[in-house]
Amino acid sequence: MPKISVILVCYDMAREVPRTVQSFLAPYQRKMAPEDIEILVLENGSNTPIPQSIRNEWGPMVRYINVPNPSSSPASALNLGVRMARAPVVCPVIDGARMASPGLLHHGLKALNDHPGAFVASVGFHLGSERQQIAATKGYNQEVEDELLESVDWKNNGYRLFEIAATAGSAKGSWYGPISESNAPIMTKETYNKIGGYEPAFNIPGGGLVNLDFFRRVMTDTTIPYLLLIGEGTFHQYHSGVTTSKTVRDVEADGKTTFDRYADQFFEIRGEPFKVLKRRPTVYGTLRPESFKLSRSSLDLILEE
Repeated sequence: MPKISVILVCYDMAREVPRTVQSFLAPYQRKMAPEDIEILVLENGSNTPIPQSIRNEWGPMVRYINVPNPSSSPASALNLGVRMARAPVVCPVIDGARMASPGLLHHGLKALNDHPGAFVASVGFHLGSERQQIAATKGYNQEVEDELLESVDWKNNGYRLFEIAATAGSAKGSWYGPISESNAPIMTKETYNKIGGYEPAFNIPGGGLVNLDFFRRVMTDTTIPYLLLIGEGTFHQYHSGVTTSKTVRDVEADGKTTFDRYADQFFEIRGEPFKVLKRRPTVYGTLRPESFKLSRSSLDLILEE
């Protein structure tokens, strides 16, 4: 039986998902044996699925699953993946375009062993020199990103992804400030069910604030220990996603921003305005030299506020 099941939800990510899968498998994931890791790739109604030739290379620990009755939101697909997972520990990745750092699974499992029943969060970063919502307005695209990834030997040392990454809007201070979501959290299936899984009512394309809602429910339940992995994270590859192909502050035809639309739905579902809850985590892990520059700029940003 695997030690951990990683659930990747994808929609039209034939370019991005193969890199993501590689980054979650051993030997890229250090101190993990191949049989320790199960990956479930949930194909959520893509127009362009992952080619069979690529899927044939993944091996027996990767399962490719076409989601029945796919939704424009990833919530139901994530819940399905957790139900299908064989391992007692799960890592739901709401966006299949997010590559992982090499110690994420090992340190996540170690943290759970030391703190049973915990929610182990990781910080999300964007590939590129700045947030992709901004970079996209300056010519950043998939071709530029491919060249950027080729410039570092990430396959042999995935920590070098920190050298070509920037902080995301949901975690401006990376490990040093409050975050509003985790894109590759690690927890037992029991804890996942205690949280309540992902809420399918968040049915805006891409899920709106579904991931932030999931994280927020953890923040409100103080019976669940909250840990944050320092020196690890995920790295978002640029694709035609709802929130990274344009800024969520862009004004649409009706005068509302994309974020306004998300916040309106959150209020409809939860009956209160969305706000980031600033619960302090127990920090777990070690910083590596490859992340020092990004770490310093994040800390400077927090100190300036």
